[in-house]
Amino acid sequence: MRTAFSILQKDLRMEFRSKESILAMWIFSLLIFVIFNFTFEVSRLVMLEIAPGLLWVAFIFSGMFGLNHSFAVEKEDGNLRSMALMPVDGGQIYLGKFLSVTIIMLMFEFLIFPIFIIFYDLQLSFQMFLLIPVILAGTIGFTSLGTILSAVAVHTRNQQILLSLLLWPLVSPIIIWSVNLTGMVLGGGEIGAVFFPLLIRVAAFDVIFFTIAYMLFDFILED
Repeated sequence: MRTAFSILQKDLRMEFRSKESILAMWIFSLLIFVIFNFTFEVSRLVMLEIAPGLLWVAFIFSGMFGLNHSFAVEKEDGNLRSMALMPVDGGQIYLGKFLSVTIIMLMFEFLIFPIFIIFYDLQLSFQMFLLIPVILAGTIGFTSLGTILSAVAVHTRNQQILLSLLLWPLVSPIIIWSVNLTGMVLGGGEIGAVFFPLLIRVAAFDVIFFTIAYMLFDFILED
């Protein structure tokens, strides 16, 4: 675990110094909220229906930037080859990068969510706390799969395009379920019986994606 935490500390230290990823992700999401809020005049009922999708659009497209940036920096600095030569399990390297990308993305989501509430005039309630496991599960599913695919795509000329082509078909079930769960919470009504089974389904996919990526990362480094 020492290797994983060393990579985590390095990535977080670089991010806190430059704040490049979080700042770019925050500005991009703010633009999405501004455009949809001031361009389309819709009723509050319609806004409640589209707000969960807008929130996850901001999360995911901004998260794509974080994934691309994570391994692109390592490639530019020549660290990818050094990682491949390290006498440690490749899963530890994956774990470190996964944790750093996930923490940075969760920090961004924590910063952008209050702005989302203000822009779309959503009512705060104790039911909002149910969004914590929903966002956490959706984010982990996205970053667990995105981290290993980003390591694959970084060696190609069109890294961002290839990452999107590989990631979207695989992660779309988690995103769709996360949007549905978010809609149930933001709707303000009673949480239906399908909420927790659907949340467990997302968590199950998280475990599957993380386990497979952890086991296969050694082969990614060798290639």
